[in-house]
Amino acid sequence: MQAFKFEVKAKNNLIEIPVQYNKLYSQYMKVIVLVPERLEKKQKYDFSDVAGKLQWQGNAIKEQRKMRNEW
Repeated sequence: MQAFKFEVKAKNNLIEIPVQYNKLYSQYMKVIVLVPERLEKKQKYDFSDVAGKLQWQGNAIKEQRKMRNEW
């Protein structure tokens, strides 16, 4: 199997094969589409599997005051 790499902007959901690849026209081919990451939808992490699993061993109010004083 041969691999050819080129970048092209799809128009109306159609991808045009550049003319330098004329020998590919009307042949069977396997196509892999790679989309830039910026166009992909970011998935939010589901924290439901870790919610309530941690237990605090200390005084939360004292720790908050200590962190505020660090500023």
